[in-house]
Amino acid sequence: MEKLEHFYTSGLWTVKPGKEADFVAAWEELAKWVVEKLGAEEAHLLQDLEQPQRFISFGPWKDLGSIKAWRERPEFAEFIAKMKELCVDIQPRTLKSVADITSH
Repeated sequence: MEKLEHFYTSGLWTVKPGKEADFVAAWEELAKWVVEKLGAEEAHLLQDLEQPQRFISFGPWKDLGSIKAWRERPEFAEFIAKMKELCVDIQPRTLKSVADITSH
Protein backbone atom coordinates (compact mmCIF):
# COMPACT_ATOMS: atom_id res chain seq x y z
CA MET A 1 0.00 0.00 0.00
CA GLU A 2 1.36 3.41 -0.95
CA LYS A 3 1.83 5.79 1.97
CA LEU A 4 0.16 9.17 1.61
CA GLU A 5 2.36 12.19 2.21
CA HIS A 6 1.44 14.42 5.11
CA PHE A 7 2.66 18.01 5.27
CA TYR A 8 3.17 20.26 8.27
CA THR A 9 4.30 23.74 9.08
CA SER A 10 6.35 24.45 12.16
CA GLY A 11 7.83 27.51 13.76
CA LEU A 12 10.44 28.01 16.45
CA TRP A 13 9.75 31.34 18.10
CA THR A 14 11.94 33.17 20.61
CA VAL A 15 9.81 35.89 22.16
CA LYS A 16 11.06 39.09 23.76
CA PRO A 17 10.92 38.88 27.58
CA GLY A 18 7.59 40.11 28.90
CA LYS A 19 5.85 39.68 25.52
CA GLU A 20 4.81 36.05 25.96
CA ALA A 21 1.09 36.75 26.53
CA ASP A 22 0.97 39.15 23.58
CA PHE A 23 2.64 36.53 21.40
CA VAL A 24 0.20 33.78 22.43
CA ALA A 25 -2.79 36.05 21.75
CA ALA A 26 -1.48 37.03 18.29
CA TRP A 27 -0.64 33.42 17.42
CA GLU A 28 -4.09 32.19 18.52
CA GLU A 29 -5.83 34.85 16.43
CA LEU A 30 -3.97 33.86 13.29
CA ALA A 31 -4.14 30.09 13.93
CA LYS A 32 -7.91 30.17 14.39
CA TRP A 33 -8.31 32.00 11.06
CA VAL A 34 -5.91 29.64 9.27
CA VAL A 35 -7.68 26.52 10.54
CA GLU A 36 -11.15 27.88 9.76
CA LYS A 37 -10.42 29.32 6.32
CA LEU A 38 -7.16 28.20 4.73
CA GLY A 39 -6.63 24.45 4.84
CA ALA A 40 -4.72 23.87 8.05
CA GLU A 41 -6.25 20.86 9.78
CA GLU A 42 -5.30 21.98 13.30
CA ALA A 43 -2.70 24.14 15.02
CA HIS A 44 -0.67 23.70 18.20
CA LEU A 45 1.51 26.06 20.21
CA LEU A 46 3.89 24.71 22.84
CA GLN A 47 5.88 26.73 25.39
CA ASP A 48 9.24 25.53 26.70
CA LEU A 49 9.10 25.08 30.49
CA GLU A 50 12.82 25.74 30.93
CA GLN A 51 13.01 28.69 28.50
CA PRO A 52 9.57 30.34 28.69
CA GLN A 53 10.39 32.79 25.89
CA ARG A 54 10.72 29.86 23.47
CA PHE A 55 7.67 28.47 21.68
CA ILE A 56 7.13 25.80 19.03
CA SER A 57 4.12 25.89 16.74
CA PHE A 58 3.09 23.12 14.40
CA GLY A 59 0.18 21.71 12.52
CA PRO A 60 -0.81 19.47 9.63
CA TRP A 61 -2.11 20.77 6.29
CA LYS A 62 -4.24 19.23 3.56
CA ASP A 63 -1.52 19.69 0.94
CA LEU A 64 1.51 21.74 -0.07
CA GLY A 65 -0.64 24.00 -2.23
CA SER A 66 -2.57 25.17 0.83
CA ILE A 67 0.66 26.06 2.61
CA LYS A 68 1.96 27.97 -0.41
CA ALA A 69 -1.33 29.84 -0.84
CA TRP A 70 -1.35 30.79 2.86
CA ARG A 71 2.19 32.16 2.74
CA GLU A 72 1.36 34.25 -0.35
CA ARG A 73 -1.61 35.99 1.29
CA PRO A 74 -1.14 39.57 2.54
CA GLU A 75 -2.46 38.46 5.95
CA PHE A 76 0.57 36.17 6.32
CA ALA A 77 2.96 39.09 5.71
CA GLU A 78 1.02 41.17 8.25
CA PHE A 79 1.23 38.34 10.80
CA ILE A 80 4.98 37.95 10.33
CA ALA A 81 5.45 41.72 10.70
CA LYS A 82 3.50 41.62 13.98
CA MET A 83 5.52 38.65 15.19
CA LYS A 84 8.81 40.40 14.36
CA GLU A 85 7.78 43.10 16.84
CA LEU A 86 7.26 40.46 19.56
CA CYS A 87 10.15 38.08 18.79
CA VAL A 88 13.93 38.15 18.68
CA ASP A 89 14.07 35.08 16.42
CA ILE A 90 11.60 33.32 14.10
CA GLN A 91 12.39 30.05 12.32
CA PRO A 92 9.54 28.81 10.08
CA ARG A 93 9.66 25.37 8.48
CA THR A 94 7.69 23.27 6.00
CA LEU A 95 7.92 19.56 6.75
CA LYS A 96 6.70 16.22 5.48
CA SER A 97 6.09 13.14 7.54
CA VAL A 98 8.54 10.31 6.90
CA ALA A 99 7.57 7.99 9.77
CA ASP A 100 4.60 7.71 12.11
CA ILE A 101 4.26 5.57 15.22
CA THR A 102 1.03 5.55 17.21
CA SER A 103 -0.36 3.52 20.07
CA HIS A 104 -3.72 3.02 18.32
